Amino acid sequence: MMPTLPDLATCKKVGFIVPSSNTAVEPITQAIFQSLNSNIICIFTRIEVKTVGTDASSTSQFSTETMIAAARLLADAEPDAIIWNGTSGMWVGSGLEADKKLAKAMEDATGIPCSTTTLATIEAMSLFEVDTIGIAVPYDKALAKKVEEFFKTDYAVSVTRHMDPAPSSNLGIAKSSLDDIRSLVRGAAANGEAKAVVVACTNWPAAGLVEELEQELNVVILDSVVVSVWMGLRKAKFQGQAVHWGRLMRESL
Repeated sequence: MMPTLPDLATCKKVGFIVPSSNTAVEPITQAIFQSLNSNIICIFTRIEVKTVGTDASSTSQFSTETMIAAARLLADAEPDAIIWNGTSGMWVGSGLEADKKLAKAMEDATGIPCSTTTLATIEAMSLFEVDTIGIAVPYDKALAKKVEEFFKTDYAVSVTRHMDPAPSSNLGIAKSSLDDIRSLVRGAAANGEAKAVVVACTNWPAAGLVEELEQELNVVILDSVVVSVWMGLRKAKFQGQAVHWGRLMRESL
């Protein structure tokens, strides 16, 4: 039986800017949107991202000009919201204010509500009144430290867990086993101090484990792809509920 398709003449649309080497965002995001069972679709465009690191060649991939150009491509399809679906704001070293300026620059260029994964994560933490977090990332020790430093500006970080050895490329991150992801998230919640675990990477296929691990660990889990979808839906003024994707999607749309 053919699946029911949204009415493209009337549906809401949320646009996502995706790193070119990312293979997780689109299938996970589409799965979440399909679970909404509503007249809304997701659309995508990509920017070139071949490396994940703190060197100048890596951080330069995320320039404001590059993001604005991508947002303008999405704007051609007249979406109701645009989200940069990447966690670069957590580790390029520019701080939260840089992501706020980026979102505003994209909004000014397109006239469409815009946000980022980093801003979505912070807003979700505020919603749950989180002051202490655990962090789980698929990065190496140096990049994990950058993520930890970003959050330590305003929050207590109880535990940070990273892959060891870390995947050698962004493509490798998407191939992480679910058991490895479970292990790191459990480790980030292990000492019981964290009010939330931030799972920071949009190319790490952790979203499907959020519901399971929240029930097991009794802690809110804020996965980067899930929070990006959540923010996009809120910016698009979607009203509804998404089950199976954790407390944020179930309770806060």
